Amino acid sequence: MAVLLSVAIAALITTGVAVNARAAERSTKQKQNPQEEFPLNKVGTVTKHEVDTCMEAHILYELNSADQKTKDWLSTSSKTDEALLDKASKDGRWVRVKGTMMVGVEAKCKWIKVSSVTPVKKSSQNKP
Repeated sequence: MAVLLSVAIAALITTGVAVNARAAERSTKQKQNPQEEFPLNKVGTVTKHEVDTCMEAHILYELNSADQKTKDWLSTSSKTDEALLDKASKDGRWVRVKGTMMVGVEAKCKWIKVSSVTPVKKSSQNKP
């Protein structure tokens, strides 16, 4: 009887550990993979990003919206897009950035996963 009880307790403990391990694994995956929020298409000027406190993505630049109300962190994996952002940050030209707004583990850690960057023509910059 004592042996049967010991086996039953061991089985319950093993099941509990397995369930906790799966839950911890799911939680870790959710923390590692940011959640996509919504697509973005914005125009603005570009500045170099200072210190990245979130360490969620490869963030080197910030997009300053045309209305000067928002600053969005930009993460790009394309060397071409990165070169356009670098040029725009140096010469003050406007760019159109398309991508997806991403949210990290912390709510304050939001950035745009850039899908494309295009320069805005000079005549478009002068219009309100």
